[in-house]
Amino acid sequence: MGRKFVSVVIASFMGMFLFIPHTYAAAVSGYEVIDRAKKHLGAPYQWSGETPDGFDCSGFTYYVMDKVGINLPRGSYDQYKEGTYVAASNLQKGDLVFFSGTHKTGISHVGFYIGDGEMISATKSRGVAIDPVFSGYWGDKYTGAKRFIDDNFFSDVSPDYWAYDEIKHLNDEGIINGLSNGSFGPTANVTRAQVAKMVSESLDLQPSSSGQFEDVSSSHWAYEYINAAVKAGVINGYGNNTFKPDEDITRAEIAAMITRAFELSSTSSSYSFKDMNSSHWAYDDVYTLASHSITTGYDDNTFRPNEEATRAEFSAFLYRALD
Repeated sequence: MGRKFVSVVIASFMGMFLFIPHTYAAAVSGYEVIDRAKKHLGAPYQWSGETPDGFDCSGFTYYVMDKVGINLPRGSYDQYKEGTYVAASNLQKGDLVFFSGTHKTGISHVGFYIGDGEMISATKSRGVAIDPVFSGYWGDKYTGAKRFIDDNFFSDVSPDYWAYDEIKHLNDEGIINGLSNGSFGPTANVTRAQVAKMVSESLDLQPSSSGQFEDVSSSHWAYEYINAAVKAGVINGYGNNTFKPDEDITRAEIAAMITRAFELSSTSSSYSFKDMNSSHWAYDDVYTLASHSITTGYDDNTFRPNEEATRAEFSAFLYRALD
């Protein structure tokens, strides 16, 4: 059974960048950059400093970016000449924001945008501190912003989200995608069509144009994925020759689908869900997932088989099945 894991040839990747003066677009998120920057809050200011013992403004941005694998020029003026221009209305966490001097001549200060109109930077008066970007002392000195991060991860899934690792891994492998607005919608329910696509992608199933259901037309975006998943025996339709592609899928249905997809057999399990009766049609499937540590249920010792699954929950199930 195939599993979609994209290999990265590190040697080739590094060799390609040996000939590029500055390395941008590293595989890092704005959240990670800001998290690293905030660890140095209160660090003292030091002219030409670029270590935690003391930073000047560009030494601070240079140091933090270096720690996440991005090589910046050393001075604020030179940093402003690099990167991709970003409009003030489109700022994202981790973007560099630049400011002119007292007489509005040249670039004299740089910091990291951290969201909500604020930045973190190394200031002469307070060391590494957080300040507003568009008001207060810096407001009338704002010059522009540059982006050095290819932060194509989802805007609504932060590194401290419970399913961050699972969602990020599946996204990196091309198994899951976000919504058109750049978000993932982790708490939104996942549909049967979305599940068919993700399972087909994760198992490298060949898309099929052989129609299976009367309610899934050839114009449906998931038509070939649904056909492929059904053909492989991974997911089933309903008795009236319908699939209901745009309906939310339940946790019990997902348990059955994952059991079939990965040909799992039940082993001994210490779990005992108080809402899973042996007469439930997915009883064996749920306990099979539990025996493989794919699910642990909820803190109240329930599995809630008939509840619709969220996109984050399905991502966690699929990630653990693939692991």
